[in-house]
Amino acid sequence: MIPFKWRGKYICFYCGEHINDYSDLRQHTIDHGDCTDNDRAIKLVKAGDAEVKIDVSDITCKLCLVSFMYFDDMLTHLMLDHHLPYNKDVPLALTTYRLVDLKCVFCDSSFNYFNKLVSHVNLKHPVNQLYCHDCNQKFNKKRDLESHIRARHRSEYVCMKCPVTFDSNAALQKHKATSHASLCNVCFEPFSSDTGRANHIKKVHFDNDILQCGFCLKILSTKIAFLNHASKCNVKDSKDYIETVDDDKKPTVVQIRNNIACIINMSTALPFKYFMNKFRCFYCAKDFTECDDLKEHTVVEHPICNSKLKCMRLRNREAGAKVKLDVSTLSCKMCFEPMKDLDYLIDHLVVEHKAQYDKAVDHNVQPFKLIKDDFPCPFCAESYRYFSSLLKHISENHTENNVICPFCGVTFRADHNLRFHISFKHKTGNFKCTVCDLSFPTKAHLRDHSGSVHGDKVAQCQECLEKFTTLYAVQRHRINVHGLGHKCSYCGKLFTKKSFMVNHVRRLHLKEKNVECSVCFERFFDANALKMHTIKHVGERNFHCDICGKKFLWKKNLIGHMSSHIKTNPV
Repeated sequence: MIPFKWRGKYICFYCGEHINDYSDLRQHTIDHGDCTDNDRAIKLVKAGDAEVKIDVSDITCKLCLVSFMYFDDMLTHLMLDHHLPYNKDVPLALTTYRLVDLKCVFCDSSFNYFNKLVSHVNLKHPVNQLYCHDCNQKFNKKRDLESHIRARHRSEYVCMKCPVTFDSNAALQKHKATSHASLCNVCFEPFSSDTGRANHIKKVHFDNDILQCGFCLKILSTKIAFLNHASKCNVKDSKDYIETVDDDKKPTVVQIRNNIACIINMSTALPFKYFMNKFRCFYCAKDFTECDDLKEHTVVEHPICNSKLKCMRLRNREAGAKVKLDVSTLSCKMCFEPMKDLDYLIDHLVVEHKAQYDKAVDHNVQPFKLIKDDFPCPFCAESYRYFSSLLKHISENHTENNVICPFCGVTFRADHNLRFHISFKHKTGNFKCTVCDLSFPTKAHLRDHSGSVHGDKVAQCQECLEKFTTLYAVQRHRINVHGLGHKCSYCGKLFTKKSFMVNHVRRLHLKEKNVECSVCFERFFDANALKMHTIKHVGERNFHCDICGKKFLWKKNLIGHMSSHIKTNPV
């Protein structure tokens, strides 16, 4: 049996990934391993409100491999024969479905689509009997009843952009489409929401070579800059009126902090920092090597975000500073509905839950999906194994780097990035070398210089107190002499860094090949191996023999060829 979710597509219960095929869903869920009470998906399940969908296509006890026809029979078997600590008095809705053939587990009905099976179970075999007091319509779930009341029996409908109220939802939607239409900045097509207009721009106009706003005729160099500009430069009532942003009237820091706190407290988005190749807790500055450890720490230790916390006071004092948010499993905490992106979440919170969110103020957050070993870019289809590589990619391809370093000419996104660069690379040296009078910004830089340049033994082994010129020499000494290092669990080989050991396991033992050649579709371990392979397709022979003029694709082949000339023409 496997747990799952459904929102028009199958959704993984643990990570929220959308999956089209049942067999892929089953294999994907099995790959997550055994379910524990520490899983984040389990912590989000609340008794009495949540429904957990279970696939019962195959009901087999993992402990004794006995198969059962019905879910309740297996549950009784686990409690009696294996002493499973299961409390039937806890009000938790476990709804069973057969996904392999989409047959109802209560009767002989079968269906072509899963949504029809769900509707059949809710109407014909409901677990609950919830009635609407106005029209006596029956519902199986509390959220469906509440949605029905909001859509059918709400006394008034309030426009979120003006104080006008309406008697029906249809009248409200008509008012929004006519009075608050959002026009595309390129083709002037009208949309009923800013989110719809932004999605239209991404799908239709991002292939254009020139990104020019049709209202103010401003040309933007990057896609993200064009989207940010388009959200502020829009038509209000007609094409002749251009609503521009008043640069002198900037939102207060309090408004920005309240918006950020609203997103964090009412959704599963988790704030975080990234510093010196480690994930840092947004609240207590504790560092983590793995993003999963950071998520667990934040959920358990910091469940509430207060806009008056010290970490919030440090935000947004300078242009370009944004709060990083993990949205890998984004959903609303109020109704547990999954959200496809932050804009959709904000609209949902304001409309459905009356959140105190000021939509006139930029939310000032940067969404990321913290998926271990596969960090996707929020702007394009690229993904990276390391989060630092993703940040470098975003800085080079999706950011307007207008801040220039006066010392070396390197460009940066914001002033605070430049200040960090100067303090790290161009800071006046306070630590002087006694041999060559060179100055260094830190004591660590001076130590590395003394060891590598002057041969001083500056690094000491903690086991035998022997000294070496570099930290790497100490690490090799610990492996060769003391047998200490990062050990491979498969072959026992020792490595100086954990990342080296992980790559060794993936390359040699797991034989991972996640990078595909776009020409011949052959798969490789990483981008470097793919780069070496693509030379075959490019066909540029850049290594040539000075004696006979023969050309080679690889330098090693040229070296082997040169040895033949030495044998035939000895000196």
